[in-house]
Amino acid sequence: MYSILIIDDEPIVKIALRSILPWEEHGFFICGTASNGLEAVPLIEKHHPDIIITDLKMPEMDGLELIRFLKEKEYPGEILVLSNYEDFDSVRSALLLGAADYLLKIKIQPDTLLACLNKTTKKMQNTADRKDSILKTDITEPITDHLLSFFQGEESLDSFIERYGAEKFGFMKHSCAVCYVTFEKFLSNDAFSISANLLRDMILDAVQGVLQPYILVLSAHNALVVFSQKELMCSQVKVEQLIKKLYNRFTMYQSFAPDMPYKENLKNYEEARTTYQDFLHSEGHYKNDVAKTLTYIENNYMHRLTLSSISANVNLSTSYLCRVFKSEVGTSITSYLNNLRIRKAATLIKENTFSLKEISVMVGIDDQLYFSRLFKKCMGISPSEYGKRFHL
Repeated sequence: MYSILIIDDEPIVKIALRSILPWEEHGFFICGTASNGLEAVPLIEKHHPDIIITDLKMPEMDGLELIRFLKEKEYPGEILVLSNYEDFDSVRSALLLGAADYLLKIKIQPDTLLACLNKTTKKMQNTADRKDSILKTDITEPITDHLLSFFQGEESLDSFIERYGAEKFGFMKHSCAVCYVTFEKFLSNDAFSISANLLRDMILDAVQGVLQPYILVLSAHNALVVFSQKELMCSQVKVEQLIKKLYNRFTMYQSFAPDMPYKENLKNYEEARTTYQDFLHSEGHYKNDVAKTLTYIENNYMHRLTLSSISANVNLSTSYLCRVFKSEVGTSITSYLNNLRIRKAATLIKENTFSLKEISVMVGIDDQLYFSRLFKKCMGISPSEYGKRFHL
């Protein structure tokens, strides 16, 4: 199997590339993603990817700078560059620097991407790096399956490590943190839809360039994420920060955000399993006050809402509600409401039934100019530009 690292500063591009192919069926696996060359360098040093797929225009360290850096370091793998029509001068420079090929973003389809990858791997079939990659994959891939069996079983930690080997699983005795990502509360909602692959890719995208946790996908709507406490400390990252980032990732593409209870500084994986079981068997992952507020917002986002009106309707003080909501959900009530409205608006724009002015009013925003500014802030493009993607 060949390992692939994806580098692009647009989250939607990375997620689209992860989802465009059943990678493993074609002999590939994605070992990580990064938002720019600077973020990618430590991942390259850690994972030694066989193929790098990189954008050219990125902040901090762009694609050309990265290719120059890798050339100096005698990177043994192959590089494919992503480009737009106007980037051909940069593409030419990238090819001169040693990139294997380029892909036009606007024309990427599963068959064209696969053809490019197969063409590239033909050049690598007899190299030592390919053998190393296969060996590395064979060693690491079963770990996730074994960890999943541990969390879903009752075997003691000592017995588990003795059975599978301390060399591979001795890390389970070390301190860790867990986060349970679940969409359980949305399962009765007909509008809700998510796949296990998308759930995993969203989590990977949120932690990319920072940590490499174990992501155990339990179903199409639940996942358990296990972090090394030592790695968290060394990276000076808190799980709470990653949860807020993950929340923003989900609300960027849909109006459904998961519950994400978490706990840090657990003694070992046995304590992590107990914590996971507590999460699993709890009645609800949001406290009643927050759950009640989320339901009210979901049912009334199309009306004029203020912090005062929301708190009055759920019988709570505004200051208390703002504090507990942000603590549990990971964002303010205003940000949550704005994201929800824009996600609903995006769905209506795709349907192409109503005008933008009508859609603005339908999602509770009377000022169309403010609606357009908010839409662009949340989605990165204007409502009219967004509509053109679906209606030529």
